[in-house]
Amino acid sequence: MTPGMVEWETLLWVFFGVVMAVVVLGGIGAVGYMRKENGRYTAEARRWAVLAQTGQPAEAVVSNVRMHPNNMTRGGSRGQTVCALVLDVAYTDAAGAAHSASIPTFVEDALVPQFLTPQRVVHLRYDPSDPASVAIDRTRTPLELPRAD
Repeated sequence: MTPGMVEWETLLWVFFGVVMAVVVLGGIGAVGYMRKENGRYTAEARRWAVLAQTGQPAEAVVSNVRMHPNNMTRGGSRGQTVCALVLDVAYTDAAGAAHSASIPTFVEDALVPQFLTPQRVVHLRYDPSDPASVAIDRTRTPLELPRAD
């Protein structure tokens, strides 16, 4: 081998190493971003699990529906596709005080048009000690279609 070939081989290996490092770091960053975004939208489901037992019921009017900026979707609880939405709602608590909230959640793609209906009423559960802590009442406003047994 000539000395010039060794230099080119070394340069190619360095280039390959740099490209692979960028690919690996980009993949790690993408996974981190997806986990963070998914956690933001699944937090409402975890809050619902608590508020279903302890929260106060309320009816809310949807004032705006926003889709995730990257149209994030994932598999639902039964394999269907669910879409990441943010529901901006206004509701009145048991004491008569008006509140507004933005609720990031996952909604089955087949049900998304129902939430786009102007002035759509949804059912909530909220924490009386923290009215900003709200979740969709899934027993009265389903976010997924029921499946046949």
